[in-house]
Amino acid sequence: MPIPDIPVRYVIRPRSRRVSLRVDTAKREAVVVLPRARDKKRADKLIKDKSDWLNAHWQALPPALPFVVGGRILLRGEMVDLVREAGRGPAREEEGALFIPCPKGASFAGRTRRALIALARESLSRQAGFHAHVLDTQFSAMTVRDTNSRWGSCSATGRLNFSWRLICAPFEVLDYVCAHEVAHLIEHNHGPKFWVLVEKQVGTAKVPRRWLRENAAQLFAVGAEK
Repeated sequence: MPIPDIPVRYVIRPRSRRVSLRVDTAKREAVVVLPRARDKKRADKLIKDKSDWLNAHWQALPPALPFVVGGRILLRGEMVDLVREAGRGPAREEEGALFIPCPKGASFAGRTRRALIALARESLSRQAGFHAHVLDTQFSAMTVRDTNSRWGSCSATGRLNFSWRLICAPFEVLDYVCAHEVAHLIEHNHGPKFWVLVEKQVGTAKVPRRWLRENAAQLFAVGAEK
């Protein structure tokens, strides 16, 4: 049986040769992959047998940072307070706080999420545009969404895609991802020429890449309920 307080999602993949278990830090849930639906008993046994391992990984996740009045979230690499104010309009940043206009009866969580997406779109558009100008290239469009596997991507048609969660990271990290994807407009690979373009823009890429590896779970904790 699933361990209490840990959401478990079952995924059937006919090509899988065995039942496997992992913790999805992006969705903050345990994922069990099984070849066939009739393997569910084996899957539940695996969860039970691996309960200590599963609990250890679950406890290692950073605390959830839900969008609630008076809560705290990560924004531009710093913890800030969420403050609700009357009326409508764009969110307002002040030192140590993010003010969210939210009329009576409206969803504070929804307004906060939309505010972060708007802030992300503004910063990502500015930095992507800057790097495109310096490298004398251009992108066809830009999309900001909630992605689980990539912080950014560049399509064959020149469309740039970014995760809104980058607004929660330090500026240097957001700027690096923008430079990375803009460089793909010129070099559609990760060869030496590509990294020359990236590091021409931001210096060493090792520091922001390491920050993303080490703090990904922190970014996915923003807005999580539990």
